[in-house]
Amino acid sequence: MIKMTKATLLAATLLFSTAAFAGAEEGKELFEEAKCMECHNSEDFDNSKKVKNFHQLEGRVQGCQLNTDAGWFDEDTHDVATYLNETHYKLKK
Repeated sequence: MIKMTKATLLAATLLFSTAAFAGAEEGKELFEEAKCMECHNSEDFDNSKKVKNFHQLEGRVQGCQLNTDAGWFDEDTHDVATYLNETHYKLKK
């Protein structure tokens, strides 16, 4: 069994948080560059509608990406979904 010290646990938590934050920041940039709000409004991101989990959110972002020929990689789609999740949906990953 692996022993984790408080310092190791804290370092791992900070690393994960930093990576998630970086993904959301990249996602925000991609979202803004793609001018997503030209087609959407804030009501479209009401989590009580059709999106029930993060996987569905990623699927919807992928669909928009394909419809607009944004040319995003899977990581980009994930980052945009992460950004939308943090700012609107608050779904568990």
